[in-house]
Amino acid sequence: MSKRLEAIPGVGPLIATALVASIPDPGVFRSGRDMSAWIGLVPKQNSTGGKERLGNISKAGNRYLRKLLVVGALSVIWRAKILGYTKHPGWSG
Repeated sequence: MSKRLEAIPGVGPLIATALVASIPDPGVFRSGRDMSAWIGLVPKQNSTGGKERLGNISKAGNRYLRKLLVVGALSVIWRAKILGYTKHPGWSG
């Protein structure tokens, strides 16, 4: 499983083994967002009356995994900016 995870950009052997060790059965999550919420990577929601308000990233979940995944994602973003892949409509910069 960790070898398959290593194929994802930004995920190296350290992140892959930490994920495999921390999540014994990934089948318990319905989606990637559910797993992200379990780790603590999704923003807090404070929604009322149909108006959606998203806050900061929650501090719930596994702090170590959250830190590793954020560092991996930032390295992918940094590399994409250096190589000139910033022409995506959703990206600023």
